[in-house]
Amino acid sequence: MISDAIIRMVKYPPELIPDSWFGAVPLLAEVAPPILDLKRIPPYLLALTGIEVSPNLSATVIMRLRYDDIRFEELTAAMPLSVATPMPGAWFLPAKQFLYLNLMDTVGIATYPIFYSVWAQIPTIAHKMVHGITLSRDEQDIANKLGVANSVDKGILPIPINHLMEREYYVLGEETKSRAVALPAPNTDIPIESIFARANEFIVLTRIAASITGFAQNVQVIIDRDDDHNYVTMPTFPLTTLLGGEVACFVPAMSEIRLHALYTAGAPVAMNFRYTIKRIRLTNILRARFGLVSKDEIPGDCYEKVVAGIL
Repeated sequence: MISDAIIRMVKYPPELIPDSWFGAVPLLAEVAPPILDLKRIPPYLLALTGIEVSPNLSATVIMRLRYDDIRFEELTAAMPLSVATPMPGAWFLPAKQFLYLNLMDTVGIATYPIFYSVWAQIPTIAHKMVHGITLSRDEQDIANKLGVANSVDKGILPIPINHLMEREYYVLGEETKSRAVALPAPNTDIPIESIFARANEFIVLTRIAASITGFAQNVQVIIDRDDDHNYVTMPTFPLTTLLGGEVACFVPAMSEIRLHALYTAGAPVAMNFRYTIKRIRLTNILRARFGLVSKDEIPGDCYEKVVAGIL
């Protein structure tokens, strides 16, 4: 489950954190505790995206959402089942204070799966201007020097995340990997693979899928990156290896990503996992964004432009 503590582990923003859930959706009541409930977690800006549900399981399940002051609910019956028809719903729910996702049902259902992802990023000066966040004295000086307010008013800042990725994250390689893993006993942690970065690059986990197993066995996939153990732990039951059944993510690591799995009950499990890794060139822009260098360690005004959100 994505919690405040997980968000505070974000160190190479923006990061897209994946998560999934399955369980009973009660009659005329919401799932407790909520599936996603993030509140007031400065300095991060968040965005809920990539929500996938299974409308064929119950035509009566209702999804309730909140991002900051906007609240709404939607009946899942008409939402596309991505595994059958790969048409993911259009979701981008940005928030700086409240981000909420939960389910309820008008008849009650015993087992219902859902998966989704949350973007987390440190706001630039441009983001702060758009979202009404007070600038520090140093930030105001940078904004005045670089004319950030004018660019924000024109609508060319802040830079959208997808544009940022295409423009500044130079891909040196992209690898889709597949592993068959035997899980011999409950609560036994089994490695899937460790992937290492080379010099002057970092690696990013961008997608992960898993073959279908019984919900009672509750297979968990665990993502470690660098020194962050159990950065992501999520059940695989909502995922599949079919088209549309993988969860999107963007989990960077400077040295290593480790994937492993375990299950909690029942007979031994044989699982297939599929995941994608990108190798990305570590540039001065990204060193500045990740806080790996100080202002004086890179040339020109690169650092200030990254802080401003121009780069």
